[in-house]
Amino acid sequence: MSRHRAADDDAPAQEGLDPGQRVADNDPREMMPVPVSTEEPLLDDQIVADSQIEDPHVEEPAAEDVHAEDVHAEDVHVEDVADELGLLPVEPVAEAGHRRGRRATAPRRSKGRRPLGILVTLGVIAALVTGIFFGGRAIVGLFATEPAADYSGQGSGTVEVEVAAGASTSQIAEVLVEKDVVASTQAFLAAAEENPDIMTIQPGFYQMRSQMSGQAAVALILDPASKLFDRATIPEGYTVARALESLADQTEIPLADFQAAAASADQLGLPAWSNGQLEGFLYPDTYDISPDATAVEILTDMVGHFNEVAIETGLEANAAAVGLTPYELLTLASLVQSEVTVEAERPLVARVIYNRLALSMPLGIDAALAYELGINGGELTTDVLNTDSPYNTRIRVGLPPTPISNPGQPSITGALQPAEGDWIYYVLQNSAGNHFFTASYEEFLEAKAQCEAAGLGCG
Repeated sequence: MSRHRAADDDAPAQEGLDPGQRVADNDPREMMPVPVSTEEPLLDDQIVADSQIEDPHVEEPAAEDVHAEDVHAEDVHVEDVADELGLLPVEPVAEAGHRRGRRATAPRRSKGRRPLGILVTLGVIAALVTGIFFGGRAIVGLFATEPAADYSGQGSGTVEVEVAAGASTSQIAEVLVEKDVVASTQAFLAAAEENPDIMTIQPGFYQMRSQMSGQAAVALILDPASKLFDRATIPEGYTVARALESLADQTEIPLADFQAAAASADQLGLPAWSNGQLEGFLYPDTYDISPDATAVEILTDMVGHFNEVAIETGLEANAAAVGLTPYELLTLASLVQSEVTVEAERPLVARVIYNRLALSMPLGIDAALAYELGINGGELTTDVLNTDSPYNTRIRVGLPPTPISNPGQPSITGALQPAEGDWIYYVLQNSAGNHFFTASYEEFLEAKAQCEAAGLGCG
């Protein structure tokens, strides 16, 4: 089982240290119009009528009455227009002297009397028809559906693909396209629609092949043998109980198996100074888990990761330098983890705890009592806060008997290297999780009132 970078801490911070203070819960085609051409098609105004070919057998026509023609200049015959546009059928000319193949026409009008208005109108109509024809073809092209790109066959080689937690079928298809497993998302989705088992895909890593057909890809990703391993993330600040539930949710291992493994903590590789307690030792991180891994193996790996971090941070070697045993230091780190969301404040909160311990002041960290009772911070009523318990740091001096969560490396480092300062109070300052630190009780009360007025949950 391999590991990745530490997960973000999603456990809300606990607010303040005032004994009367409540603690916040820490559970964490539009289609474009087709343009119509504005250019008119060229009309051939040089069509030669048969009457323009001299015929020795035809007499010259009588001179036309200009005035009479003026009166009827706008009279138009259908045959005239049809002839001008070359729409009349070609007929052989029987009289000698005519060339065969020329169409017979009516006598042409006097030069300069061609009905230009009609020709222009017909030209516009022709242009519109042309535009509609070609534009229509373009529109049809937009709506025409082509088959989705798809490879054929079972593919070749091997490709590792991750299915993220919560990924939709479409998102899985996109990943497969990026990895060149399938040619298009449509190819995979079309095949997936035909197989309802696609909804059973679990997060994790799968071994696929390059350039598979959509159907082949669906079949392979649903084959249990293709799954390489699960990926499980445990955020910083999770308790053991919550971590076990999360592991069961992220793997195919029953919760009962994890609980049984946790109950036999001595088989998990805990350090000798752990007092046989698992809390605090399930290191929060992202883990790759093979399909055949057992609950014991997974928890053992998490404890082993803690041991590595403990060595890297010098937890065991440097605890004495701050006046604590390694187990006490881990407990203090878990308190820091429960109180802080802004990483830079971890050494500051650690300093407040150290200062209070030195002054024999109750720590006032309600997250400890909530941990023991298995409730949320919002459920800590006045009566509950009066519970006589070693975890009630409002009325008891010193650290709680065990860690109250599984802290990450920043909190462990903060506990080992606290900031310098005389603060003994801190109050939530804004919704971003920043705190106001002070050594003055009066300043604390003023900051607490401001916190309450801002509705930040400092009541």
